[in-house]
Amino acid sequence: MYLPEHEKRSAHIFAGCGGDVCGMQWAKWHPSFAVEINPYRCQTLRRNHPGLVVYEGPIQKMVLEDYPPGRILVFFITFPCDHYTVAANVHKKWTGDSLYLEALREIVLQFPELILLENVLGLKQFKRVMQTFRALPHYYTTEVVLYGEDFTLQRKARVFLILHRQPYTFFSFEQYRLPRPGNQLKDYLEMDAPLPEIPPYIYTRLDGGKYRDRPKVYSPEHAGPVNLFTNYKRDRSLFLIQDARCPRGVRPFSVREVANLHGFPSHPAPYQFYGPLNERYDMLIDSVLPPVAYVLGQAANDYFAAIPSLADPPRSLGYRELLSNRHARELDASVASPFAEANHADLQLEQQAFL
Repeated sequence: MYLPEHEKRSAHIFAGCGGDVCGMQWAKWHPSFAVEINPYRCQTLRRNHPGLVVYEGPIQKMVLEDYPPGRILVFFITFPCDHYTVAANVHKKWTGDSLYLEALREIVLQFPELILLENVLGLKQFKRVMQTFRALPHYYTTEVVLYGEDFTLQRKARVFLILHRQPYTFFSFEQYRLPRPGNQLKDYLEMDAPLPEIPPYIYTRLDGGKYRDRPKVYSPEHAGPVNLFTNYKRDRSLFLIQDARCPRGVRPFSVREVANLHGFPSHPAPYQFYGPLNERYDMLIDSVLPPVAYVLGQAANDYFAAIPSLADPPRSLGYRELLSNRHARELDASVASPFAEANHADLQLEQQAFL
């Protein structure tokens, strides 16, 4: 079906700093609504996407009235993965979390035509979570694992569950892949930019003191995938880049370089990240790779082109309050009050509308 441009609206639940927002925009979608609790990530969303309505706060407090008006056809959901990762298993915190149920609430109340749900591969070990989205009524589910190194040099494997209201066969997502900036690490580096901060503990790790693992030092000519900077918020000593400008010839990757490896735009207007340095690293590491979000957006375009019409979303059949005898007597006794009389009249109108 032909989908007018103004109807190509997406919502982004647990939006982070907006990697999925960015990729969907490249695919000619119009991100309209985002939900995020972290204030620095919300600031980043608002600064880079001025037209985006951002709900800042815990999703547990969000209600339907917080959505912008109009139907949103695609939901991109990236509920936090901290308790689904292998690292969480090492630290005895591999427990999953209940935030996926908050995502489920939005799905059930909105019934979008298409849902793009992303998380770490560890999610597949949680049977109840996977069952929820594989067997959700009113939806077909397509499951795929996409690897970041197929789109940039960043190693980042993620599972995607694509829930679609109508039967459709998705083909290879790699067919939509954008050209890479280059095939060597130097194509993603900012070697002419000011040096990033080099914390003293980097030299401690280089010298083999106090740390179990020695650092992985990358050459700018490195042509293979780069490990994900999982712990860069707290410790930037494990993955380093050779740089002759530095006292020991190595330094950590800068925020901009991590952003380049993730595929965030660097020109003509570089994507900006706001907040303290550690927060900026953290939001980047948690983000969806924009080039991956782009291929999903392009796949969504093909889906909508293939279906004959939108599926009808299930609707609430109405709400009414049934008064107990005690409540009815109390209302009748209070009719003498003009305020109570008005409330009583409103309630009668609501009941008539329901009938």
